[in-house]
Amino acid sequence: MTIAEAIREYVNETEGLELYEQEPEKGLGILVKGDNSYMETIMNLTKYFDDHNVDDVNLELEGMYVECQGDDVIVFFPNIEA
Repeated sequence: MTIAEAIREYVNETEGLELYEQEPEKGLGILVKGDNSYMETIMNLTKYFDDHNVDDVNLELEGMYVECQGDDVIVFFPNIEA
C-alpha cells in the first residue's frame, strides 16, 4: 500500500474527515471538520501507517502543512498528487 492509498483509506474509515481535492496544486488534502483536532488526526494517521506497515521511503509526507478554513482545518501533503 502506498502513502496516498493509506491516507485515502484512513480518511474513508474515519468519521469527521474528508479528502480535500479542490486545490490540486496544493497536493492531497485532508479536511478535518469542526471540533476534531488536526494534531490528533496526524497522530492517528501515523499509527494507521504503523499498523498497516506503510513506510514513507520516498519522503512524500515531507512539507506537510495546515490551513484554517472557517471552523475546519485542511492538512495538505504537497508531495502527494490530489
